[in-house]
Amino acid sequence: MFWNVGAVVNVVSTIPTAPSDSFETTPHESSLVEDPALRCECGSERANKHGTYDRNPHGREPVRVQRYRCLTCGGTFSPSLSYIKDDYWYPDEVRRLVRVVNAFTDASLECLQDICTVHFAVRPSDQQIRNWITEDTGEIVENDLPMCSGIYTYDEQYLWVDGKRKYRLLLYDDLMGAPVAEQAVDGCSKATVREFLTAALEDKPVFVVTTDGRSEYAEIVEDDLGAFHHRCHFHFLKNGEKKLRNKVFQSVRYSNAEKLHAAIVWSEFKSVFSARSYAAALRRFEAVLDKIEHLPSPVRTYVKEVMENFDKFLAHLRDEWVPSTTNNAERYFSHTKPTQVKRRFRTYEGVNSFLKTQMTVRTVKHGFISREASLARMRELFPNVEMKAVTSLFTETKKRYLWSRDLEAG
Repeated sequence: MFWNVGAVVNVVSTIPTAPSDSFETTPHESSLVEDPALRCECGSERANKHGTYDRNPHGREPVRVQRYRCLTCGGTFSPSLSYIKDDYWYPDEVRRLVRVVNAFTDASLECLQDICTVHFAVRPSDQQIRNWITEDTGEIVENDLPMCSGIYTYDEQYLWVDGKRKYRLLLYDDLMGAPVAEQAVDGCSKATVREFLTAALEDKPVFVVTTDGRSEYAEIVEDDLGAFHHRCHFHFLKNGEKKLRNKVFQSVRYSNAEKLHAAIVWSEFKSVFSARSYAAALRRFEAVLDKIEHLPSPVRTYVKEVMENFDKFLAHLRDEWVPSTTNNAERYFSHTKPTQVKRRFRTYEGVNSFLKTQMTVRTVKHGFISREASLARMRELFPNVEMKAVTSLFTETKKRYLWSRDLEAG
């Protein structure tokens, strides 16, 4: 992945390693940790010393901790160390580094182990690291956005789970600039896609859904969701050019003159989708229709398909909020799991945890939500992260959005 390394360093460096009220060792015995407050869980401050015990956190020097007995309730208690949770072997900084590297890179479990070995001179097991980076999620991983716009893009990407090819379904909110829901499934059947979209959009507004050219998408969006289905013209033209090349240019059935004519008309046909207005696109398309009878049948089929569903292809010219392509979803895929990086997962739990982490990071970096909401989302991953570190992750587009909000608020 191509992340801003300086921003990642800021996230790590600005997370405090010890709170201000942390317990310090006594000046008389440097290895002994005492509790200056002497406060029991029952609220009493009356306690006597009751022996000591040793703690040996991995990657840290061993320390001796004072134990106390409460004179009110009779229970025993000890001070907590600022850099490690009670009953844990690894300090917080080790777990935090693992989570940061996992969130912002495509490092494997072995790479995470190597980083811990070099940086802290400890080597957690792969199961221990998996426990640190795995989150509990539902079958559908949903994003808790403050609101949804109703303008969505749907797409899918393949991935590998336990050596088998699976699919990653994505619903992306184009106006909010953040994913809405994701799910890892065995196959991409019509029933599976319908179930995913209806469940993800059950309590959300739905106006337009942009998809690629699979025929069943129109029925799902229009009949099951009651929304307008918009076709991605990038995929449509890409498939058309592929057919034009294979069925016309490489065929001996057509003369050179017919091939040249087909190329010229196809170029005019493509200009329909790059028009700046709906009226201009309509005029260009009418000009193409005058030449349709002289086109090879593979190209004529594409022109007729647009003629029958003109508004489905050109809705982005009638409404500026409708995305013309599924590029936002494709870009999200390339940022979180590039195709050239064949990241493999062992279980669906690992997949869902990966999707949840990347969803949070993407929403913080790109999503059009407030600074406070961004901080709250990032603290789901890194509880002690500060606002300064979070704002350094924002993209320029999000910074401009927040700046315009500040202007509106006065």
